[in-house]
Amino acid sequence: MLNLRERLTAVTRRAGIPHLLQLLISSDHPPYLTRHRAETIASRVRMVAAAFSVLTLAWIALDRLALPWPSWGWLAGLRLLAAGAFAALAVAAHQGVTLRRAFILLAAMLSLPLSLFLASQAVFADVTLGGAAAVDSRLYAALPVIIIAGLGVFPLTVAEGLAFAVPVILAATFGPMLTSGFDWVNQLATLWVLGLILGVFLLQSMIQLHYMINLLRRASHDPLTGTFTRHSGNEIVEAQFRLSCRQNTPFAVAFVDLDNFKSVNDAHGHEAGDWVLKNAVANLARLLRRSDIVIRWGGEEFVVLLGNATGEGQRIAMERIVEEWLGTRPDGLPVTASIGVAERISDGAQDWPALIELADTRMYQAKVSGKARCVMGGGAVLASDARLPPASR
Repeated sequence: MLNLRERLTAVTRRAGIPHLLQLLISSDHPPYLTRHRAETIASRVRMVAAAFSVLTLAWIALDRLALPWPSWGWLAGLRLLAAGAFAALAVAAHQGVTLRRAFILLAAMLSLPLSLFLASQAVFADVTLGGAAAVDSRLYAALPVIIIAGLGVFPLTVAEGLAFAVPVILAATFGPMLTSGFDWVNQLATLWVLGLILGVFLLQSMIQLHYMINLLRRASHDPLTGTFTRHSGNEIVEAQFRLSCRQNTPFAVAFVDLDNFKSVNDAHGHEAGDWVLKNAVANLARLLRRSDIVIRWGGEEFVVLLGNATGEGQRIAMERIVEEWLGTRPDGLPVTASIGVAERISDGAQDWPALIELADTRMYQAKVSGKARCVMGGGAVLASDARLPPASR
C-alpha cells in the first residue's frame, strides 16, 4: 500500500505539477535546494532586520507625540531593546548558516514585533484612545498583519509557513483578551483578516519557492540527460561523504565511461549520440535504486553515488548493469561501459576527491583490460561477453 507521500507524489504527477509536494513539505528537497533556501532566508533576515532596527527607533517619536508619560516611556524602552536585537540578528545572519539556523534567525526576528504588539496591548489598556493615541493604537494593532504579510518574502513551504504564521495569528487573536477582555466582534474580525492575509502569503511563498526550484534545477541539471551537472554533483558528493563519515555508514561511487562512444558520433552524427546518451542514462536509472544519484561528470562519463550500499549491495547493482547494459546503439550493438567502483570504508578514502579518483583509476583498469566490465575493490571483476562496437580511429 502506498504511503501518504507516495500518494501525494502520484497525484501531483497526474496533475502535471511535479514539484507540488516540494512546495508543501521540505522532506523531499535535494541538498542544493536546502542550501540555497538557507542562504536566501538568512540573507533576507539580514536585510529586514537591518531595516527594522532603524524603523523601530523611528517609531519612538510617534509614541512620544501620541501617548502620555510613562506609557510612551515603557514602549520606548522596549523599542530600544528590540532595535538592538534587530541589529544583532542582522550581524548573526552574516555568519555560516544551515537551514535550521536560518529558521532560528527568522523565528527570533518575527518574535520582536510580535512582542511589541503584545506589550502595546497592556499599555493602551490604560490610555484614553482618542486622536493621535487612537492612530498609534491602530498602527500597533496592524503589526501581526505586517508580520504575516512579510513572511511572503521568504521561500518557505506551506508546512513551514503555517508553523511560523499560526502562532502569530493566535497571539493577535487572543493576546488582547488578556488586557481588554473578550470582544468577540473584534477577535473574529482580526481572525478573518489574518486568515485572508495568510492565504495570500502562502500563495506568494509557493510561487516564489516554485520559481526557485525551477531555476535551481535548470542550473544544477544537465539539459540533455537530466542528471546532475559536475558542479552541483561535487556539492552532493561532498555532503553525502560527510554524512557517511558522521554516521559511519558505507558510501560508494561508481565511475561509468561508455565504451567507444565517439564512434556513434562519427558514424551516425551528434543527434544519434545525444539519443544514445539519454537512453543510456534512462537505463542506468532503471537499473539503480531510486535513492542512487547519477552525475554527468563530462562527455560520456558519469558518476553514480551509491549511498549506504554494502559490498554485496554494490555487487548486485553492478551485476544488473553488466547483465543488461544501457540500451542499444544505432547499429544495434549494446551500449556497454567500463566501470570502476570505490567505497569509503573498505578503501580507506580520506576525502571524497580521493574516492572519486580511486573509482576513476579502476574504471581505467576496466577500460584497458577489455572494456564492458566493472572493476571493484579487492580486484574483483564483473565482465560481460557482449560484442563491443568498433572504436573510432
